[in-house]
Amino acid sequence: MPLTPTNTSLYTLGKGIVSIEIWNAETPPSDPYVDVGNSSSFEVEVTEEVLDHFSSRSGARTKDKTVILETGYTINFELDEIAMINLQIYLKATLSGTHVLLANTVLDAEYAIKFVGDNAAGPNETWVFWRAKISPNGAFSLIAEEWSSLAFTAEGLSDVANNPTSPYFTVTYSSSSSSCRSSSSSSNSSSSSSSA
Repeated sequence: MPLTPTNTSLYTLGKGIVSIEIWNAETPPSDPYVDVGNSSSFEVEVTEEVLDHFSSRSGARTKDKTVILETGYTINFELDEIAMINLQIYLKATLSGTHVLLANTVLDAEYAIKFVGDNAAGPNETWVFWRAKISPNGAFSLIAEEWSSLAFTAEGLSDVANNPTSPYFTVTYSSSSSSCRSSSSSSNSSSSSSSA
């Protein structure tokens, strides 16, 4: 798959798998990422705060320098499966026993997030976000005429201790536009062979 323009194979229809795990000061997390089910949207925005300088030597002032003061990123995503783990993150809850969530009791949790592309068209990438604070991003409808979903926003945090050269996240291109599907098919074939 070519990675430089111009080539129509780079036109992309995005799909993929979102996985999350508690960030425990280790990168990658010591526990495996958990697949959180179908995600109907997953958006990443790189953010920055700048300080502008203007020249006032004559007439209307003109901008003559801009310095970046800070950088970061924000993720907005929705999950369609109202699974225990997803609701637990949304409600910032502790799990009591096996079926009861105690809402608003886990206020300082941080998470590692991974997105593995499996696009209908275009190159796939694996995005690994080392450390982020996840919060609800809107109301959860208990009564609705549409499919329910949980909306989240995640604010990226620096993990410079574990990743000094790329403290926020990395993006790795794969060579195929169907890597997840191929891998899944192989896995299923292997399981079938093993069972047989």
